[in-house]
Amino acid sequence: MSALAIAPTFLSDFTRLTPDVQLETLAVMRAYQAGDRPEPESVEGAADPRVRVVRISPDWSGVIVPVSDPDGEERPGGPTEDAHYRLVTVRPRDEALRFARDLRPRTPAGAALAVPDPTPTGPPELADALSGPFDRWRLTLHPDQHRITEARYNGSAQITGGPGTGKTVIALHRAAHLAEHDAAVHPGDVRESVLLTTYNRALAQSLSERLDRLLPDPGVRARVRVATIDGLAHAVVQSHAGMAPRLIGKDELARRWRAVAVADGLAFSGRFLVDEWEQVILAKGLELLPQYIRCERSGRIQHLAPEHRRQVWETVRRYVGAMRVEGLWSSPQLADEAARILGRGGPLFRHAVIDEAQDLHPTQWRMLRAAVPEGPDDLFIVGDPNQRVSDNRVSLASLGISVRGRSRRLRVGYRITQEILDWSMPVLGRRASLGMDDDADTLAGYRSLLRGPAPVVRACENRAEELTALGDWVRVWLEAGVDPAEIAVAGRNQWVVRGIAKELEARDIPTARLDDGGGIRAVRTGTLHGLKGQEFRCVALVGVSDHLLPPKAAIEAADGDQVALEHALRRERTLLFVACTRARDALYVSYVGRASRLIAGGL
Repeated sequence: MSALAIAPTFLSDFTRLTPDVQLETLAVMRAYQAGDRPEPESVEGAADPRVRVVRISPDWSGVIVPVSDPDGEERPGGPTEDAHYRLVTVRPRDEALRFARDLRPRTPAGAALAVPDPTPTGPPELADALSGPFDRWRLTLHPDQHRITEARYNGSAQITGGPGTGKTVIALHRAAHLAEHDAAVHPGDVRESVLLTTYNRALAQSLSERLDRLLPDPGVRARVRVATIDGLAHAVVQSHAGMAPRLIGKDELARRWRAVAVADGLAFSGRFLVDEWEQVILAKGLELLPQYIRCERSGRIQHLAPEHRRQVWETVRRYVGAMRVEGLWSSPQLADEAARILGRGGPLFRHAVIDEAQDLHPTQWRMLRAAVPEGPDDLFIVGDPNQRVSDNRVSLASLGISVRGRSRRLRVGYRITQEILDWSMPVLGRRASLGMDDDADTLAGYRSLLRGPAPVVRACENRAEELTALGDWVRVWLEAGVDPAEIAVAGRNQWVVRGIAKELEARDIPTARLDDGGGIRAVRTGTLHGLKGQEFRCVALVGVSDHLLPPKAAIEAADGDQVALEHALRRERTLLFVACTRARDALYVSYVGRASRLIAGGL
């Protein structure tokens, strides 16, 4: 069967073609894959007689060369039979012929095209890491950051920075350093003394696998517990109660409370009640009605008179009581209970490294504070307020966690290209985020050391066309030498994700879930939420259409509450921004009909 691979230089050139020429080029590549190739044309006067051109459209042609074996010999079949070709460039017809005539023997067909590698360019100190295996890259710490991970801090420390600044890698190396230090200082006390915690299970699993490589000594590795923040709370409560608590998500809880509120004839929506409970009552640790009546409801725009607060308090108290009867817990509520248990029983660890810290609820911070005693190197906090996908707002100082004089903001990235950063920044909007130290936090002055191709945005007429274009583009990446496991494709909901997986599997491209562990050579697929905290060479986002993003369910869940609606839209912007910035080398975005309003300003 005929095949058409691509040259490493072609990936960057392809992004500069107009959309119609891109589509026609991909159609030719599909024809070759199906064995129905256009007839290649020889080039009169070509310096290399093996060079051919293939018609892309009436006005455009591609320049192709036969692929050679490692020893430089052409594969069986010759240049006019069942040959395997590599596409070098696509240009206007006359320009393509001139280009083909000037190609020299062995230059395109031999060693120069033997290793298709679209790796971005970067500074000399990162050259070896960029050219090496991606698994090794995921452990690579910028040389200037070693002093951050190995420093001694007289208390808690905080590291913040934009996407691609290496925050998660810093957290990983910091946990490894603390474990080695703990093994040296307490050789006879072999226990889990270091907690490495993060926001979701996929990232926790990835961190655990990478930590295994950083700490090959089983005795030292055993000193670090890697767990999600919910997993830690769950373990503490279960060990105390003797039975596993059942978590309920915020959206499901809001739906339940909405139904009950309507039945009770209340003027408050279910979403408002859940937010009031989690963002005011639980966040501030309020236990008595007078405390709630007196408190400042920071971040809650809707005013509540004292008589209304009394009604909200009693309603929430009854609804929470019903949850207890069912054995249901919300995530902040479970952490609140774990904090109480730890407060009575004592700390679990000597040190904690907290990744994705911007999304933690105040109750989760109180749990962490109770899990680690105050002292040198107690809490090492890593996060970016501009990547916050929750409604949680915290002031570390108000929770008894002081990072004064021990905070650092990273403003130089090395794990994402400047081109991807420039395209993604407008998605966030212009509003500054509130940092964990009560200061406004922006990405002003943030830059990247890497350069690569500009993100590709594809408009499609219908879903079938969108999935076909996705399959073509993933094949472009694979032909460029990207390992399947280094590619992620995501959509906003599971319906989109199922379509993605079906399309790729139909093309014999293996897929695996985003939260599947390493070692599987398959393209990762999942929702935008599943991308949080992860890193890939290439990322494709599908279904970035206005009817899907922001999703209708997120808008309806606000129940007409303007504050909740504003927060929902802000979450969607941040979620999309986070997803876009999971790519190191290349980003592809597609939509059907009208582009999402979240990216329309940048088109």
